Amino acid sequence: MSTDHSVPKEIVHKARTNLEVNISYQKTWRAKEHMVKILHGDTIESYALIPRFFDKLVEFNPEMDNSSHFKFCFMAFGASIEGWKYCRPIISVDDTFFK
Repeated sequence: MSTDHSVPKEIVHKARTNLEVNISYQKTWRAKEHMVKILHGDTIESYALIPRFFDKLVEFNPEMDNSSHFKFCFMAFGASIEGWKYCRPIISVDDTFFK
């Protein structure tokens, strides 16, 4: 999962200063990972859903080529969708268009 080591350190510090609770770094790390799983879902379970998505794709889109393969299949991850707003448009011109 996550490799950000600063978050558990911050949680340990805040638990000690604000709540006067002494909690270990490892317990804090496991609690943080557990909450990330609850909030965002488990990556293994998410990837296990991909075959179901493709089964539904076959069911609702019967347009396939002669070899029973889809002509196109696109899949976008949430991070790609979120990052799209930071992309800049680029115009590429090939020299074959110049005479």
